Amino acid sequence: MTASTQHQYSVYLFQQGYYADAVQHLDEVLRAEETGERWSDWATAQFALNHFAEAERGFHRALEMSPDLTEAAVNFGTMLVSLSRWREAIALYEGVLPKLEPEARAVVSALAEQCRTQLGAVAQGSDAR
Repeated sequence: MTASTQHQYSVYLFQQGYYADAVQHLDEVLRAEETGERWSDWATAQFALNHFAEAERGFHRALEMSPDLTEAAVNFGTMLVSLSRWREAIALYEGVLPKLEPEARAVVSALAEQCRTQLGAVAQGSDAR
């Protein structure tokens, strides 16, 4: 099976909810040839498995290899939100906004605004103590 075919199969496994299997296949694909997209897919599967350190490493690698890979930046921001790392998520979201089409830009802008709201709530909670 070619690396491209194996990558497509890994995406299929992920879409079916077989995250660990997707990671296993993506490991093989990455050994054959590293690309930003493949690292992003690997990181997204790790995120789905709650393997946050591995996912973060993968997202960093994806964005290092392909800085314009908007999907990696948005997925990484989503993972950071799940970890309450609001400021980092806002920075990622704001950095990717100029690269997005209008509809996606509106969605990601709303995500960044939700992060700001969460930051405000956290600040108010710490002020109350």
